[in-house]
Amino acid sequence: METTLSLADKSGIADARRRAMQMAQSLGLAERLQADAALIVTEVATNIIKYAGHGEIILKGSDEGGVSSLDVIALDRGPGIANLGAACSDGFSTGGSLGAGLGTIARHSTLFDIYSVAGAGTAVMARIGEAPAPNRPPFLIGARSTPKLGQDVSGDAWAVRFAPDMLWVALLDGLGHGPLAAEASRKAVNIFMDANSGITPADLLRNVHLGIKSTRGAVMALAKFEPVNATLSFAGVGNIVSIVSSGDGTQHLLSTDGTVGYNMRAVRPTQTAWQQGSVFIATTDGVSTRWNLNRHPGLLSRHPSLIASVLHRDFARDADDATIVVVKAL
Repeated sequence: METTLSLADKSGIADARRRAMQMAQSLGLAERLQADAALIVTEVATNIIKYAGHGEIILKGSDEGGVSSLDVIALDRGPGIANLGAACSDGFSTGGSLGAGLGTIARHSTLFDIYSVAGAGTAVMARIGEAPAPNRPPFLIGARSTPKLGQDVSGDAWAVRFAPDMLWVALLDGLGHGPLAAEASRKAVNIFMDANSGITPADLLRNVHLGIKSTRGAVMALAKFEPVNATLSFAGVGNIVSIVSSGDGTQHLLSTDGTVGYNMRAVRPTQTAWQQGSVFIATTDGVSTRWNLNRHPGLLSRHPSLIASVLHRDFARDADDATIVVVKAL
């Protein structure tokens, strides 16, 4: 459940508030949490209009830790926040807004995160819901996916699977656009979800290759995270860009040429270290291949949903389906 609201003038603030309350209600959140959603969305929408002129708010359901909640992500390309510490303190009013301030928004959220660079915009994330379960897995996951401009259906798809002591992530880009591309990705996801968790990424890619031959095919990347062994196993076919960033630097995970389901060549698996603080990022070709983190100091310290949303804001192209998936090790 996800919707994106574009904001261009004050008339969009009331609609954003109404849509947030409706989604909170449909997620089964309590009335007090619905009120929190209304306050938070009104504040961030007002700030977008006042300081950036236009922007967008993403509303999506989340079940991180097995608890239903509403994520609010507000994005703009405005001047940024000069004094982020003051802006996040209670009692700080942005002027012309509710006067709630980012500090109050944080207190009405179960999770709050913000990223702002002078001259390059602001991104705010607030999660509204009950406190997460204490035994949640040692991963944080975030993604942002949009179809080609003018299309209702995206040919991209992504999926995650939790298994004992490990996490699987798949990212696909069906060949072309629209329903036929989506069909190829959907069939691949079904095979991925039904696979034995003990299989290797390379072997699973081969299974998918055989299973989607009746479709137009897709490019695909698979990552298997095993914190117990401190390893990440990866295999990819096609032009999906994947990296792992850690304290030791950034490593590119290479995919082989070809199309899964059509002309897949020999798969070359990769294994690398996966440790606390490691961040995995994978993007389809709707995200400019020139994307990098040089323009975004400190971004990797933020929540994966915020990382994905900021990179999508700055590097996604309307002329193609665009997806970013981010995993962070806790």
